[in-house]
Amino acid sequence: MFSEIRQGILPLALRNIQRRGDLERAGLLIESLAKHWRDSKPFELLIISPKRDASLLRQNLPRFPNIEVSVRPESDFFPVFSPFYLLTGWYRQQVLKLHVPTLLGFGGYLTLDSDVCCVGDFDSQTFLEHNRALSRWEPKRHHGWWQQASKVIGVPYDPKSHGLSVTPNILHGDLAAQTLERLRGRYLDPLSALVWWKLRSPFNTAWTEYSLYTSAAEINGTLFDYHAEWDTCYSSDVHLFSERSCVWGADDFERLVRLPNGNDPGGKFIIVQSHARIPLDQVRDYCLSFAG
Repeated sequence: MFSEIRQGILPLALRNIQRRGDLERAGLLIESLAKHWRDSKPFELLIISPKRDASLLRQNLPRFPNIEVSVRPESDFFPVFSPFYLLTGWYRQQVLKLHVPTLLGFGGYLTLDSDVCCVGDFDSQTFLEHNRALSRWEPKRHHGWWQQASKVIGVPYDPKSHGLSVTPNILHGDLAAQTLERLRGRYLDPLSALVWWKLRSPFNTAWTEYSLYTSAAEINGTLFDYHAEWDTCYSSDVHLFSERSCVWGADDFERLVRLPNGNDPGGKFIIVQSHARIPLDQVRDYCLSFAG
């Protein structure tokens, strides 16, 4: 069960030639966390990057006294010949969100991307109810990866049920470890098994970290020991994520910036999609305009 949530993990690979966009967005995420973190102890953010990017990130990310940022290369967690390096970037990010917290013995942790911003005040207890997390959920029928993940884990697929939704979300290291152990076979370690399943489904999303995590916890009977039921999360006064304040495109942004933000964005985190190509100074002004 959860006792607190004061850790976060951010997989980050700098994609373009100048590599400034992703770096600056990660900096904005850190700045927004610093604005809204309201606990007596610092929030611990672990950034995992390819080795080529680690030094640049360490030198250029902003520093705040209430946010402890650690940057570590992927090579700290995967040897040179690991099957991890056979995966493309999107799948690598998914593996990192399960594998690294397991190795480091995380308890409860936030999963984050560089497109995410914090827009509401929170502390280590905000997302807990009776020691269970108020995570994000989604109906399984909305995405084909739920049926694929059911095959990988070996649990029956029920399109009427719900599973943990995409980043940002809240996971626990215990269940991440159970997920990887569930993937271990007689001849394959968990990472090799994931690569094998991906090769079997070259044109489909073979799995996602959240569908694997949910499915493994379901078959182990531990899901609701750690996570509040989906209907409880939907109806709670506290929401991790606000769909209504997210920016998915330029049209969204032009509409939202005209609205008074006030104190209630609808959740503690939002996404401002990088592909919308909105200048970062405008994104910053929008995200930091919420009073908290």
